[in-house]
Amino acid sequence: MNKVTIATAPCSWGVWYFDGTPSKTPAEIFLNQAAEAGYKALELGPDGYLPTEPSALKNALSSRGMSVAAGTACWAFDQFENFFKFQSQLDNLCQRISSLDGKYLVVMDESDVGLYSEKKKYFPLAEWQKYLSMFRDIGKYTQSEYGIATVFHPHIKSLIETEKEITLLMEYTDLDLCFDTGHHAYVNGTGLPGDTSVRDFLKKYANRIPYLHFKQVDGAIYKKVMTEHLDSDTAFNIGVMCDLPDGIIDFMDIKTTLDEICFEGIAVVESDMPTATTEKAFASAKRNLTYLRDIGLVD
Repeated sequence: MNKVTIATAPCSWGVWYFDGTPSKTPAEIFLNQAAEAGYKALELGPDGYLPTEPSALKNALSSRGMSVAAGTACWAFDQFENFFKFQSQLDNLCQRISSLDGKYLVVMDESDVGLYSEKKKYFPLAEWQKYLSMFRDIGKYTQSEYGIATVFHPHIKSLIETEKEITLLMEYTDLDLCFDTGHHAYVNGTGLPGDTSVRDFLKKYANRIPYLHFKQVDGAIYKKVMTEHLDSDTAFNIGVMCDLPDGIIDFMDIKTTLDEICFEGIAVVESDMPTATTEKAFASAKRNLTYLRDIGLVD
């Protein structure tokens, strides 16, 4: 049997950046609604959205019966020459995670790779090595200095998104993954109902995945995106990521797979809802958690 610690994140309320955009959901409302929906743990999301002063953040969480699953570092790594250019940011974030007894740092990339990731085609080997070395150094540093495990999040329209790139990352850096079901299916799947790309990857790399993001892909919108050659930003805005019961990924199958691989770790319901109102996001967060309970994936 699997043992999933369930959590949520500001992304599920349409908060992608520190100023609360694109949804503009106030942090206080997000915290209240996340707790009311039944979540007991949070991935902190964009740095600066929630209180950054450790005691204030700890009080905000403990008063709602919540804990920290992980911190989040979503940075444009193409803007850095090397690890030392963001080390101070990393220290501040890890100190905050440590003060809240968090054990993970989720790292994802938001470099300018082009609207359709086309710029990566022209990267010389030295550039790939620069980025991979940065990611490797983050993992070594957070573990040695803070006892925090870095898990890397492959992401649509970023340096690491295809299965080939994910495999290269794991081989070069020894980092484990924050494996996002929706991003993986979007980039590496078929877009058809019952798509098995997520299940197959989970089975293949079970020992490298201690941390999950649960996300779902709307098959009809995905087909529109592919047929009309829409970019991923447009795809998100028209709702390509949907509630967990509604899309191409069979979460009953995912439950079976997690049982088979004896998964023990964190799973964040992270829905990516850039155009949702706060109330729609709240309803979705409740529905997703109820669904996971109904299928026996979480208690």
